[in-house]
Amino acid sequence: MITVDNDKCTRCSLCAKICHEHCIALTDETLNIDYGLCSTCTQCIAVCPEQALTWNGASPTAFDKARLPSPEQLDELLKERRTIRFMKKDKIPRALLEEIVSYGIYAPTNNFNLRAVLVDNEETIEELDRIILQYVSKTYNLICKSKTIFNLIRKVTPALDPKDKVKMENSLKHGRIFLSPPVAIVFIIGDKRIALSSASAQYTLYNMILYAQTKGVGTRLWGAAEIFLDRDKTARRLLGLQRHEHILGALTLGYASITFRNKVKGKTLPIQWIPT
Repeated sequence: MITVDNDKCTRCSLCAKICHEHCIALTDETLNIDYGLCSTCTQCIAVCPEQALTWNGASPTAFDKARLPSPEQLDELLKERRTIRFMKKDKIPRALLEEIVSYGIYAPTNNFNLRAVLVDNEETIEELDRIILQYVSKTYNLICKSKTIFNLIRKVTPALDPKDKVKMENSLKHGRIFLSPPVAIVFIIGDKRIALSSASAQYTLYNMILYAQTKGVGTRLWGAAEIFLDRDKTARRLLGLQRHEHILGALTLGYASITFRNKVKGKTLPIQWIPT
C-alpha cells in the first residue's frame, strides 16, 4: 500500500499529475489516495521530490545516475544473453533466487496482481517433467505418428512446424523433457480474466532473466509449463494453485555448463516505416 507523509508533502501536485488512475486528490492540508482505484504502479513515489510517499513503509531512495549502464555496457549485456539449455547440477542459493525474482516487480506491466511460485526441489522438478512427457506422448501419437494426419493438420494449422515433431521425438527417445534438468523453476501465477495478464508475466520474467545474467545464472523461458502444466490437476496441486489462478509463464534457472563466447552480429528485426 502507498502511504503519504503529509508533513513532508509540499503539495507540488506532481504525483496527482502523473497518476494515470486518477486516484490522488490534494487539498490545502492533505494528500488523499483512493485505494479502490490505485494500481500501485508507484509512479507517484518515483516522481516525488520530497520522498513523501512510501510503499509498504519502505522509504524511496534517489536515483544514482552514475551507476546506470552506458550504451556500450547495455549492448554487451543484451548480446551476451543466450537461452541456457545445459545446466550444472550446482544448487542456486535460495537467497539469490529470491533476489532474482524480486526484480520482476519493476517490469513494465498492465497487471499488478501476479505472484511467483519457486521450485528448487529435484523430485518435484522430475515430477513436472514426467507430467509434460505424458502430454507430449499423447500429442505425438495423436498428431505426428501418422504422416498423413500430420500433413493434413499442418494445412489448417500453419503454426504446427516439422521442428516441433522432431523435438517431440527427441524427448520421447530420451524419456524426459529436460535433457539437462534445471535446478530451479520460477512460475508466474495470475488470473487470466484480468486483461493483458500473459503479456505482463513475460515482462516480469524478462526482468528476472537480465538480472540473473548479471549474477552468472543462466535462464530459459519454458513455454511448455503454460501449455501443459496449467491444465494438469497434479501439477496444479504441486504448485499450490487456487481455482482462478493460472500459470502465465515460467523460467528455468541454473548455472550454465556450456560457455557462449561470441556476440552474434547481422541479426535484424524487419522494420517498416509508415508512411514509407
